[in-house]
Amino acid sequence: MGKTVAVSFEGEGVRVVHASLKGEGIFIEKAEILSDEQFDIYLRRERSKEFVVTYDFKDFYHAVITTPPAKADYLEKIVESEIRKATGIKDLSFIYTPIGERIIENRRVMEVSYFAVRSEEIRNVVNRFYHTGKRVKALYPRAFSALPLFESHDEAILGVVGTDTEKTVFLVKKGSIYFIRRFKSLTRDLSDMDIHDINMTANYCHQNLRISPSLILLAGNLSESYNIFSVAPSVPLACLYKTQYIHCPLETFNDFIIPITSFYAQESSNILSREFKSIYMVRGYLANASRFFIIATILFLGAIFYEAKNIVDIKGQLRLAKKDISEIEWLSSEYAAKESEIKRYMPVVSFLSKPASGAQRLLIALGGMEMRDYSFNSIDAVPKDDLSFLVTINGTIKADTYTGMQFAFKRLTDFIGKIENVKIINRTMDITNKTFSIQMDYREGE
Repeated sequence: MGKTVAVSFEGEGVRVVHASLKGEGIFIEKAEILSDEQFDIYLRRERSKEFVVTYDFKDFYHAVITTPPAKADYLEKIVESEIRKATGIKDLSFIYTPIGERIIENRRVMEVSYFAVRSEEIRNVVNRFYHTGKRVKALYPRAFSALPLFESHDEAILGVVGTDTEKTVFLVKKGSIYFIRRFKSLTRDLSDMDIHDINMTANYCHQNLRISPSLILLAGNLSESYNIFSVAPSVPLACLYKTQYIHCPLETFNDFIIPITSFYAQESSNILSREFKSIYMVRGYLANASRFFIIATILFLGAIFYEAKNIVDIKGQLRLAKKDISEIEWLSSEYAAKESEIKRYMPVVSFLSKPASGAQRLLIALGGMEMRDYSFNSIDAVPKDDLSFLVTINGTIKADTYTGMQFAFKRLTDFIGKIENVKIINRTMDITNKTFSIQMDYREGE
């Protein structure tokens, strides 16, 4: 049975659910609502290291676009290019879902739904966990955490979830989200004004997207008040109820429906991009390496103290055996051997006792690079003396054109050349194999 924790940022509060997963079943062990300040205290005290996080992004970009049919690897690049054109934002993170192919004006095109936010918002959310030694396993937008409730319906439906001050309506068809709309709400329950806004959303989907929802599904606490309003919905309305594989009281399910359903969210809904995953993985490796070096240093120092104690004992034996020349000669040779053995450890101890090695600082600097256009195949560091290394980086350029390869290679060498204490001494690029090699001198700062 696997233990897991889900966190959902909703309005002014943070909903936290501790659960155990067994097969398809989920057993809710603890559910609580914390204030923003209480959540920071919770993160510092909580023993769990990994979290599934849902965040209600206030500024996002969502649409359905058409692209030329392409394989998955190329489709992602095409979608990214279209999003940048539509939003004018370069630093963004996004998720997308291929909906299907259509014929428009005698041309075959692929319909794709995307959801994008600024990468800065992602960093703000993830760093809050990382600074307390925690890791975000997945980060889902609010509507995509709720999607597992509605994706079993083949026909188009409007899903509705809410908080104390806001309602979110999203159009779902065959497991894909076509449209998301948020609007302010005066009450926690569903009001006549909310029904009016939902009717307007259904009308927009019909007129602009040419998709007519056949059903409105209310989830969470909204299902408790669906029959008390006086304004008639323009589409038949129904409620979602707790399934048998979710084990908790109905009240808990309604109050914590978003973090609970986020346990079943699709991996494709995780808006934590590859760049963020790589950065936090490298940081984790560096943190583990630092702990290893500290432990190794303590062990080596312990060995030195142990040998030093032996030397003191030998000196005492020398003082007691001055009258026996043969014994004195034997003890002297033993002393010299021990002293020589200790000296062999001194260079290693001196290196490990430094706050951070030169190679480690260089790796940290390289970890801050944007790796969209190239990847590293190997990094070799050969010590030249106590403070300098000969470093060779071999890698691959991902650009598809010669101009793009040259631009990416120049941007890479310019970035490395700006790293403190680095001097590039040789650089080569093979445009046929799309590979490169950069050789540099790196001197550790004082």
